[in-house]
Amino acid sequence: MFKRVIILVVLSTILLALVFIRDYKVAPINTSTKSNSSSGLTTVKYKISNINGNQYYGKSDDGTEIHFSSKKILSGDKIQVHDKVICYFEKNNLGKGLVRVEKY
Repeated sequence: MFKRVIILVVLSTILLALVFIRDYKVAPINTSTKSNSSSGLTTVKYKISNINGNQYYGKSDDGTEIHFSSKKILSGDKIQVHDKVICYFEKNNLGKGLVRVEKY
């Protein structure tokens, strides 16, 4: 009986840990974000550090990194390594809410 209680406690702890991990969202911590309250978007500036096919990698001044595909570039600008871009995020969802990218 004691073994069953121990197993139940261990499995319950694992289940609770998985639930909390699933709900945890990583958002970029960036002091240079600007919020546009009328449109509900937040902007962050990045410098493109690498391009691999249609995948773009960038880094902000505070060290925050980003990765996005060419589908998010709506302006039609040709973005190259070392170009500066502005990324528009949904105001309440910085981690997964990338809306569009424009050349700066």
